[in-house]
Amino acid sequence: MDMKKVNKLFNLFIICLFALCFISVVSASDDFSNGTSYIVTSDLSNDEIQSLFDSANDGDTFEFKSKKYDNISLIIDKQLKIVSDKNSTVNVGSSVSPKAESLGISNTFGFYFTQNSSGSILSGFNIIATAADYAVILDKSSNTIVANNTISKADNNVLVKNSSNVQVNYNYIHDAAKNGLQVRDINNISIFNNIIAFNGRSGIEISNMQNSLIEWNEVFFNAFNGISMYNKSSKNQILFNHIYENTNGIFLNAQSYGDRFLYNTLEYNRMDPDSELGGFETGNGFLFGEDFESSKKQLPDISYNALMHNENFQAKNNPANDVFKLGSNYFDSNDDEHTFICPMLLAKILKMDFTSISNGIGVQIYEDGQPVNDFAFFDQKIYIDGKEYSVEIKNGKGFVELDSSQDHVVEVKHGDKVPDYRKVNVEKYTPSSADNGGSSSGSSGTEKGSGSSSGSSSGAGSGSGSSNSTTSSNDGESGKSSSNGNANSNVNSSSTSVVSNNQGNVIANYGTNSSDIISESISQTGEQEQAQGQENAAESGSIESGESASPGDSQKEGKAYELDSVSKKSNPLQDTSIVIVLAMVFLVAIFIYGYRSKNEFE
Repeated sequence: MDMKKVNKLFNLFIICLFALCFISVVSASDDFSNGTSYIVTSDLSNDEIQSLFDSANDGDTFEFKSKKYDNISLIIDKQLKIVSDKNSTVNVGSSVSPKAESLGISNTFGFYFTQNSSGSILSGFNIIATAADYAVILDKSSNTIVANNTISKADNNVLVKNSSNVQVNYNYIHDAAKNGLQVRDINNISIFNNIIAFNGRSGIEISNMQNSLIEWNEVFFNAFNGISMYNKSSKNQILFNHIYENTNGIFLNAQSYGDRFLYNTLEYNRMDPDSELGGFETGNGFLFGEDFESSKKQLPDISYNALMHNENFQAKNNPANDVFKLGSNYFDSNDDEHTFICPMLLAKILKMDFTSISNGIGVQIYEDGQPVNDFAFFDQKIYIDGKEYSVEIKNGKGFVELDSSQDHVVEVKHGDKVPDYRKVNVEKYTPSSADNGGSSSGSSGTEKGSGSSSGSSSGAGSGSGSSNSTTSSNDGESGKSSSNGNANSNVNSSSTSVVSNNQGNVIANYGTNSSDIISESISQTGEQEQAQGQENAAESGSIESGESASPGDSQKEGKAYELDSVSKKSNPLQDTSIVIVLAMVFLVAIFIYGYRSKNEFE
């Protein structure tokens, strides 16, 4: 046989072998196809199910087919796939099982994954642990997945410790007596797209975590903090989370090196005078604890978040810490004095503005006059010609479709008093019934247009500012609206400005910011600190409204749209088959390139 053909065939064989090895590595974590499948029914006792687990082999699958299982406390020390397509309810036992005692485990639990269980999957269950210490424990169980479960009512619902490469995704974790999810001594955990709510302490409590991702979670109605971070935290990414109605949104009380807090919405977090932190250390969107420290070379990046309607400060530092500089964030105000940032923080303040475009009214977040395209997601309530619209802000922009050839009055009142959901008989959260509350934000700023401005202000007390200014359009020369305000606890202010296009005008009424800090319980010292924080809220960016556009066809009013769909760039792949296909395409491309190069060389 021609040696050239032999070499080509040999090269092809090597490439195919490499491809098969690569694909097997990619899909190994979810490949239980070669194992034995077991059906688990409710007529089996906990000890009988444990015996089946003990006699199983790595890669076996256990399918729970009954609707209800009682007194469950199982230890998993094999790589097992434990699933239910019936949404089986598992009532956790209240006593320590014999096997747990033999291993020296003193806590009660529903499922305990040991070091030998690495690579396991737990999915599809409704786990109720009313009388147990934990519902699910992962102890040195790496590459393990806990997904698509409802987990509730334990002392602490889920504990993941001493592990790496763990996924906790798509779960509803609620009503723990203490913490919803505890993470301790972890490298590379993915906490993605969970609902974590109604827990007695923190939604997520973290101690010593690195190289991890907390993304796209809804964290709300937890009695302490939404996310609490302690001890050491390094190179973690906390992105696109919606954290509201907790005592604080994010509490960073750790040595933080290279962490990134980006695109989160922290709103409606409430003060608690009985908190262990002290009443004035609560009600904040982002709070630095007294144990926070970092290095100049690895400072945490806290940018492009929406911090709004938090009852105390939007962001607050501990008085014992050095002054810290935040990145660029939106604080529910275009007025630097009413952003409610504490005096120990410097912040670059993003601005919001309206603009008239071809077929409606756009809402845009700006940084130094430039549109921001990567930003937190939140709902913006506005009034157009007296009619209320809820505009979803995605990727820094939102849109209401209507006839732009007509003049429209657009009104936003910053800091409207938001509902206190704790005083409402709240139905337990489901994805279809959640009420995010609607963010309140708005703007005025440097407008493209013309005219002059004048304003006056009045008020007394503490809380929000009061202003009244007008900018009118005439001969095309630029004009700026301006306002001044004194603190006032119950002031509803507005300013009017004009954004014009070829046919119609957007006449925008903007209100000033008012934090929900308005409370009888706040001391005079707190008021003075707040006022000082307003004066030191620092570096703001300028804003210009967008370019005017040509008018479009008349559209039906009353419907809100977004300019862009949800950014997908941060969403992880949901199916490993995508990775496999991409890997195969990549390897085929390499083979073709190598084959052609070899022919050219010969």
